[in-house]
Amino acid sequence: MGAPLRMPTAADYLRFARESFGALHQMMAGLSDAERAETWAEIEAELRRFEGPEGFVGPCEVIVGVGVK
Repeated sequence: MGAPLRMPTAADYLRFARESFGALHQMMAGLSDAERAETWAEIEAELRRFEGPEGFVGPCEVIVGVGVK
């Protein structure tokens, strides 16, 4: 089912991602400071595609499952 992530702006989401997702930092560990800054800027530019009149709405889906023993 759809579970879009809503925030005021793409920059707000990027701040959240930078603070929350350690895997992103691990993937960039081998980059220089300049390369890392360039990468974050590119990510933010791409995230702006999801900004509109309602702010940032990032697509997200979740799978809901139920089991009975």
